[in-house]
Amino acid sequence: MTEFKMKPIKEVMITELIQDDLENFLYICRVNNIPSVIWVEGMIIILSIAGRSEKNVEREFDGYRMYEKVVFVKYPKYTKTVKWNGGIFELALRNYKNLPRFCELAKWIKSQPVWKEDREDLK
Repeated sequence: MTEFKMKPIKEVMITELIQDDLENFLYICRVNNIPSVIWVEGMIIILSIAGRSEKNVEREFDGYRMYEKVVFVKYPKYTKTVKWNGGIFELALRNYKNLPRFCELAKWIKSQPVWKEDREDLK
């Protein structure tokens, strides 16, 4: 019989946190063939996992998660999809509002200075 265990994550390390505008975000998803992304707590998020070196794999087993880049877009209301370029590309949103770990990530992002940036091209 197989035994299943869940280990708690002790710490999440993020190298770069970037706020993007929706138009550019959707373009990047289209170019990179990303079919779906995470929606949680008023934002859309892409998580780029750090390189899979032996050391990073060991860290994961020790309860650490490492992301090279986290890109987010403020998107207050959940919808199943977001269309870009007149509907040529449709990006599916996965609603993670009931996943505590992702709600914690969203709360942390909202506490960072980059969340408060008020760029004209952000909607």
